[in-house]
Amino acid sequence: MGAIKDIFGKEELEVGLADIQNLIDQKVEENKMLEYKDPDILANPKRLSEWVSAFLNAEGGLIIIGVCEDKPNKKDSLQARIYPTKIEFVDSKYTRESVEQMIFSNIYCSARPEIRILPIRDTNDSSKAVFLVEIPRGEDPPYQAADNRYYRRLNVTKYPLAHYEIADFFGRRRRPRLNLQCMVSNPLKRRIPDKNEMQLRSSYHLRIMISNTGRSAAKYARVVVSFENIKISKVTVGPSHRIDDLRNGLPTLQWDNPVGVIYAGTGADVIWELDVRLSRHHWGLITWEAIAEDVDVVRGNWVLLGMETGEAHAETEPYLLPSHEQVFAGRQPPPYHRVKTKLPR
Repeated sequence: MGAIKDIFGKEELEVGLADIQNLIDQKVEENKMLEYKDPDILANPKRLSEWVSAFLNAEGGLIIIGVCEDKPNKKDSLQARIYPTKIEFVDSKYTRESVEQMIFSNIYCSARPEIRILPIRDTNDSSKAVFLVEIPRGEDPPYQAADNRYYRRLNVTKYPLAHYEIADFFGRRRRPRLNLQCMVSNPLKRRIPDKNEMQLRSSYHLRIMISNTGRSAAKYARVVVSFENIKISKVTVGPSHRIDDLRNGLPTLQWDNPVGVIYAGTGADVIWELDVRLSRHHWGLITWEAIAEDVDVVRGNWVLLGMETGEAHAETEPYLLPSHEQVFAGRQPPPYHRVKTKLPR
């Protein structure tokens, strides 16, 4: 889930000026994920790069460019609360493309981060806009600002990184980086009573693979995969060690690397092949976590949506899609993914 979703409680395309005004009306203060900036920050790209660097080197967050703050006197700055006061639109000479170029030309890194810039335009005058700059947690820190320093977000401010912190970041680059992939292989066939009758295919064969995209070998890796609304019919490849009782009864498999090492850059290795069945609702949630020596826990999930089947769809594969945290909370598949309901003519 991104910072926009966290802060506004809705998808980015649903956010409007009324939502930004609501932050002002509710006096929502800056926090570790939120920073307000007036439009003047765009006239100082180096200054903006410091804040972008700070978020990238921390947990990520959102910079709203076009919201002014009530700034206290210097002598009261440590005790006073700072509230957003009003919307001040960005000058029309700044476009999303120019703001993006401004940011990336002043940030120095080995891999370009996935920073997203969303203009929220005035419905009465499309030349007026507020920019939402959503910054992820950097995957390959540290990220350097235009002044050749490295910054990090701390509560509602930023600070330049000390030498030992920079050294630690560079040390992480040499660590392993685990990733899991899931493929639907050879969907299981089923008899169709009538060629004009539609059914939802519910049985599939999954292949789960692990890879190391880091720069050193991953030792003593462990993978745990849980299945919600999915029944495991049979494990055809890999260990069938179940730890359902440790996951509140959810069907859960655990894998420990039998050879002890996953080398970097060697491609993906199959750890499981299994037959599964969607138990209800025609969708299921697959969640996973992986860990190894000197590696932080990596987590991810996919949604498995059943596809219609009939004479024309006997070999159609299901949707297997990256999921988001809202799927966990709502226990419903994302609204923008639909299962087909009609056979083609």
